[in-house]
Amino acid sequence: MNIFSKIVACLISVPARIKGMKFGKNSFIGPGYAVAPILKGVALENNVVIGRNAWFDISRKTKGGQIIVGDGTQAGRNLVASACKKISIGKKCLLSYNVTLVDHDHDVFDPNVSPMDAGITEGKEITIEDECFVGAHSFILKGIRLGKHCVVGANSVVTKSFPAYSVIAGNPAKLIKILKQEEHYGERTANFRDHAGA
Repeated sequence: MNIFSKIVACLISVPARIKGMKFGKNSFIGPGYAVAPILKGVALENNVVIGRNAWFDISRKTKGGQIIVGDGTQAGRNLVASACKKISIGKKCLLSYNVTLVDHDHDVFDPNVSPMDAGITEGKEITIEDECFVGAHSFILKGIRLGKHCVVGANSVVTKSFPAYSVIAGNPAKLIKILKQEEHYGERTANFRDHAGA
């Protein structure tokens, strides 16, 4: 990125910085991001690039929510990340366009209360470990942990956690294969594979 591009990117980030969003060295957000939501608690570490029209949101219903994006991670346009507890995205991850991460639900199951008045459920943290890939139009739901270098196919809805090096896809997302064993995850991964019938 040349000097002119860096200056433009820095100017684009000014409203977010004023609202309390933290930017590490060489980290940028594209134009068109939402400034109405709470941004205090959102932190981009170093060398992070977020595409245009992103929506970051720390819930007004809870205190201390966080969204942390690790070093070297890039996300395509129209990223949505909404947290009432915590969303952690690791280092050198690649998120395609129209990816959504939400660590809570709308509380819509009381027939006597409208969805507008019902509020949201208590959050459960989302953790995306280092080097994960998330395909376009995918949803990562509350309480999910994806191990290192997980690959999520496009249009997936991830409703449960998967160990490192998993390739998953579908609605709901299911294990397709394990790319490799990892010592730290070895026993967990082997047990998961047996259980999944992979």
